[in-house]
Amino acid sequence: MSAKKRRKAGKTPQQSKRLGQRIQAWFQDRNPVLKFLLGFTGCMGAFYLFYYSGLYRNYLEAPFLNAQARLGNALLQLFGQDTIVTGSTIGSDAFSVNIKNGCDGLEATAILVSGILIFPVSLRKKFTGLGWGIPILFVANILRIAGLYLSGKFFSKSVFDVLHIQGGFILFTLLSVVLWFIWMNWATKATVKSLPS
Repeated sequence: MSAKKRRKAGKTPQQSKRLGQRIQAWFQDRNPVLKFLLGFTGCMGAFYLFYYSGLYRNYLEAPFLNAQARLGNALLQLFGQDTIVTGSTIGSDAFSVNIKNGCDGLEATAILVSGILIFPVSLRKKFTGLGWGIPILFVANILRIAGLYLSGKFFSKSVFDVLHIQGGFILFTLLSVVLWFIWMNWATKATVKSLPS
């Protein structure tokens, strides 16, 4: 491109270079945040590809939901409830709860796992976070399932609906994020302590 054409385009080579340097500086300033967001989005994308895949839907979903129903049922029987499990449904003559996608706790768990995997700390700290975070969410989801059954049996349908929607998605996702922040705070402090002074 000739100098005349460049002037017509409105930018000299020096101005183009400055603009390029500004863009590069902008990305470098935001590099850790952009890396985290892209990595987190990639992890969640991989989770959803698996979650909606034929492999999960056809072979893994039913046994996983049935296992959750059995654990929730065992907990309810400890509290004196005369419940039985059929597939992914916990039921009695009074009420029944059917565990479906979205009630399985996997999306909230994927948020926690993605946040831990992408955060820039050692593998040991990541494994520690995964080692206590995943079981906490799993147990909390079993308690939530049992609690939903009890709320449906002993309270009105509107109470059940509020607990199902609020507790099912919003509060459970919030629990996942809170656990991630607790872990992130611990991992950051532990990393700073281990640095040579």
